[in-house]
Amino acid sequence: MREEQKHIKAFELFYSLNGEPTLKNGTRVAQECHISLRTFWRWYKKLNWKYKIDQRNIENSKELAKKTNETVIDIKANYRAEIKAQFSILKKMLNKLIEQFKDNKGIEIKDVTGLKDIMGCYERLIKMDLTLIGEVSEREEIELKHAEEDFFNEINSLIAREKKRKSIRKNKKSK
Repeated sequence: MREEQKHIKAFELFYSLNGEPTLKNGTRVAQECHISLRTFWRWYKKLNWKYKIDQRNIENSKELAKKTNETVIDIKANYRAEIKAQFSILKKMLNKLIEQFKDNKGIEIKDVTGLKDIMGCYERLIKMDLTLIGEVSEREEIELKHAEEDFFNEINSLIAREKKRKSIRKNKKSK
């Protein structure tokens, strides 16, 4: 049987009814297309509508998956852009502190809590970025944790030396 416009119209109506081969759907298509129910079932079989419905559903699923993937990629790209902006801010803050320390301007650190907060934010941003690109692993998390511990140990020793130096200066001035 050669497919004609009337067959296409009947098929599209049938597909819009979810393509379920039920008596109710067959009757509705038959009524709206002015054909008999027997003709509907003959077209359904001869024009292989079950196969056509399955193929269209597969195509629609592929298109939906493609759109979903594109949406996810766009969302990840937006998050990564935000993370980069946050990195920039945190890097500026840390670089300023490092420069002040290098220039012996004596940065005033009363406790490590604020610095830990900054570093914690920095670490979380790194983890989020790595996760978004699919690169974070348990080994890398352990390495980051060790690097953080080493960093804070170094900061604590620097603070202790700075406090000791200030205390010595204060004692010399008071004598």
